Amino acid sequence: MRLKLKFELKKNEIPSDYRPFILSFMKNSVYLYDQKLYRDLYESGAIPKKYTFSVWLDTPSFYPKTIKLGSNRMDVQFSTGDTALGIHMYNAFLQMRMKDFSIPLDNSILLKEIQLVPEKIITDRKILARFISPLVVRSHTKHRDFYYSIAHPEFNEELMRILHYQLEILNDMPLSLLEDFCIEPVKPQKTVVQFYGQHVEATLGTFRMEGNPVLLDYFYKQGLGSRRSSGFGMISV
Repeated sequence: MRLKLKFELKKNEIPSDYRPFILSFMKNSVYLYDQKLYRDLYESGAIPKKYTFSVWLDTPSFYPKTIKLGSNRMDVQFSTGDTALGIHMYNAFLQMRMKDFSIPLDNSILLKEIQLVPEKIITDRKILARFISPLVVRSHTKHRDFYYSIAHPEFNEELMRILHYQLEILNDMPLSLLEDFCIEPVKPQKTVVQFYGQHVEATLGTFRMEGNPVLLDYFYKQGLGSRRSSGFGMISV
C-alpha cells in the first residue's frame, strides 16, 4: 500500500535535518489513533518496522542549517507491504488532516490531502529501480556506526549483508530468495544527508535489480537497506 500525504507549510523554510519532525508527525498520528499500535511500533525495542517513506520538497535551496523551498508545499510518500498496517496508518493520518502540527523554526505543517497511490505489479525477474529516498547501508558496532555509499569498494558486500539481516529479522520472506538476487548500479550517486545531527553517507540514483519477482515486489513495497522506517531506501520502478 502506498499513500501520498500532501502538506502545506506555514513558512517555506525547514531544517536541513528534516526527517525527525516527519517522524514526530507519524508517531503523534499513531499515538492519537491507537496507543497499542504505538507501543507495538515504537516501544518494542529496535525491531525494524515494515514501512518506508520518502519526502518531496519543491525546488529546495540548501543552506548549512536550513532548506528554503520554492513554495509552501511538501509531500511525503509512505509505503508498506503489510496491508493491515497500511490501513491503520491511513486512518491515523486521516485523524491529523487539517490540524496544524508544529515543527522547528517557528513553523508548522498542515496535512491537506491523503491520496492512495496505485502500485506497480512486478512480474518480471528484472526491474530498473530509482531510489526516491537515499539508500543507507550501515555497519553498526558497540562503539560506532559506519555508513557505506556507492563510493566504497565494500558497498555491494555490505548491502547484501544488510538485506540478509532485513529478511531475517522481519521473518516474512525466505532467505533463500537472496541466493539469486543481484543489484547493479546503473546511474548511482553518492550523497550526504543529515539525520539527528549526524552526517550520513548514502546513495541515490538508478539500479538494476534481478531476482524472484516476489522478492523484488517485497523491496518495492518495504524499501531496502538500513533505517527504512526513518525515510530511507524507498524505490520507484
